[in-house]
Amino acid sequence: MTRDMLNFSKEYGMAETREDFLVDATMKTVWMAELEVLNEIARVCEKYGLTWYMAFGSLLGAVRHQGFVPWDDDMDICLKRKDYMQLLAVLPQELPEGYMVKSPLLENWYPEYHSCVVNSNCISIEPEHLKKFHGCPFIVGIDIFPLDYLEEEDKSIKVPLFQTARQGAIKVKNREINKELLEILSLLEKQCDVTIDRRGLEKGASEEERDELAAGLWGLANEIVMWDNKAETDKLAMYLDYVKYHKFYEAKWFEDVKWLSFEGFQVPVPGEYDKILRATYGDYTVKIRHTAVHDYPFYKKQLEQLRKHVAEVEAARERKE
Repeated sequence: MTRDMLNFSKEYGMAETREDFLVDATMKTVWMAELEVLNEIARVCEKYGLTWYMAFGSLLGAVRHQGFVPWDDDMDICLKRKDYMQLLAVLPQELPEGYMVKSPLLENWYPEYHSCVVNSNCISIEPEHLKKFHGCPFIVGIDIFPLDYLEEEDKSIKVPLFQTARQGAIKVKNREINKELLEILSLLEKQCDVTIDRRGLEKGASEEERDELAAGLWGLANEIVMWDNKAETDKLAMYLDYVKYHKFYEAKWFEDVKWLSFEGFQVPVPGEYDKILRATYGDYTVKIRHTAVHDYPFYKKQLEQLRKHVAEVEAARERKE
């Protein structure tokens, strides 16, 4: 990757059936736009000497399909925490105009544990945008996950505190404003020596204020994981998966980097990708459709907004005529 703009053949942008699954032309534009965003992230990583890997469904796609899993529509990458934090520090000023970095560790209140780079903050049918993103009008992005070294669980207070912060963030997102949530916030303030802004709990609080509170709790969860995280151990994990499913990896599985084909481009994967995929999915050679954690396609709401916008533009044009 890391060229100014990726080149795709006209045929690539056409609808096609992959493994008995129809990938329509709209989805192809989304795939191409996501690859453009990934290309920009890869460029920044190369400039600063940061090591990144394809992760989760994108790693599965690279290994099993040499590209996207046909019934998937998003992309995931991961970095070890040190490189992850450096990437977050430099991305905002290194990405092209219009791109956005969303993270609970930055001051834009992204209410998730991980970070995300998106190509825009709004749908666009402007010719320049459509040319840059191969006809895709939607907001598309790349999810970026941190990998952290694990301590011995019986010697660490991180896991219970992380679980507490996670529970608080989920309650805020689900609008479960109750006594249990207040107790969670008080416990976190005491144990972590922080003050948590409670405006998102007030009656009549806006969605933005609730998102800000949830993002603050996810940011605190990240900070908890990083406490005294100086020693490299023999185990790595995406901490959210570790807490939810007790999934972790041997650190040595990430020591080497291999390059695999992904939609005709070369992407980095951990040297022991087979072991990582088996730890994540079990027998990953068995193909199971529609196991994503979001609705497919992710741009359903954006498509409705786009249709409404086009209808409004056409109506305005007819009134002028």
